[in-house]
Amino acid sequence: IISACGGGASSGSAIDVVPVATLLRPTPDGYAFANFPASASPEEFNTDDLVKMFGAEACTGGVEAACEPIAEAAAWARMVNQARQSGHCEGIVVEASKRFNLSLLPQTVELVNEGEVTHQILRTFGTQFLPEVQEETNGWQKKSLSSIVAELVDSFKTGKPKYSMGLYVEQGGHALLPYAVEFPSPELARIQLYDSNWPGKNRYVDVDLKAKKWQFSFSGEDPANDPDVWTGGEGDMDLTSLDARNNSTCPFCVNKTKVKNSM
Repeated sequence: IISACGGGASSGSAIDVVPVATLLRPTPDGYAFANFPASASPEEFNTDDLVKMFGAEACTGGVEAACEPIAEAAAWARMVNQARQSGHCEGIVVEASKRFNLSLLPQTVELVNEGEVTHQILRTFGTQFLPEVQEETNGWQKKSLSSIVAELVDSFKTGKPKYSMGLYVEQGGHALLPYAVEFPSPELARIQLYDSNWPGKNRYVDVDLKAKKWQFSFSGEDPANDPDVWTGGEGDMDLTSLDARNNSTCPFCVNKTKVKNSM
């Protein structure tokens, strides 16, 4: 799955070890349907999605009506469709956070995976490949786990989610939506997550701030007793802000047009 969450002081990032949460919850603010492979939907990232995201510069001659994508735009669309083969976790969790922050109706849990609902997920999924988004994500991969936890604690005080989270192991990666953090002990942060693989369920990643390690149940029905838990360390977790997705530019347009209608 493409991602297309005491001990803190020792690494230079002081953490206020007090539980903090946004107002978002997996239900009703997440989708009722689970993460899905491309083969489970007839929809694809298409020319209409290119136009909605990048406007006339995606079209030959700059003509949006009956748009014929320029070669670079068509190649970008193919890349997005190839990346979505095993899942849409990034598009699902980021789109859910956007809808929550904007108080959009109907609530996300009521939406059905078809038509424009699916295409909005596809367009948001595609934002992970925008240059400004990748630059920010790569920057967070270089930061300590305590820095990531400290940033989440600070951002949650607004009551709204600001970041998506990426976790990576040898088998692949997964995108999640952090919405709260607890501290069972001063050196253990438990980050509550909306996980598109488990709609309506409570999922979390535990971060050992002293050992600089994290663990996450990717496939276990009971995350507290998962023999195949994912584990990682610094460099295997990142954040990506909604602001970076909102302020990105077209990766193939001559005039570096600001991306629109994807967030």
